Amino acid sequence: MFLRQLIVPGIFLIFTVALNGCALFSKEVKLEDVPSAAQAVIQSYTSGGTIEKITCEKEEGEHFYKVEYIKNGREFELEVDEKGNVMETEEILSMEDLPPAVQATVKTESAGGKIKELALETEDGKTFYEVEFEKDGKEHEVKIAEDGTVLERETE
Repeated sequence: MFLRQLIVPGIFLIFTVALNGCALFSKEVKLEDVPSAAQAVIQSYTSGGTIEKITCEKEEGEHFYKVEYIKNGREFELEVDEKGNVMETEEILSMEDLPPAVQATVKTESAGGKIKELALETEDGKTFYEVEFEKDGKEHEVKIAEDGTVLERETE
């Protein structure tokens, strides 16, 4: 009886996740599985490029699509909601791509650490540079304005 009390809810949970697609977890999807409004935006951004991966994700009760693509030899990420609203864009950069003031801030902030990613991001209508690095066994993320000013720091 006890075993049945565990198995039935477990099977129900698996079935629910399968029916809801990305309701609880990130799930890789095809472009044709994306709602038409989001599809149109994705096609607009990726036109002339190659889509590497699309995942359906859920945050704060809302589904969105994260698209990784390559265009003109550069790596990009795009997040778009089901209605076609762009939530975030990201272009992966190298140190040489950064303005001198941003380069200086990145070097200062990440000194003694290992840079994992540099990107130009637009989120909530604001554009900034972001550096992710590992230092002293911790993950760090710093958002930087074009003039080199630190906008935000996070450590995990």
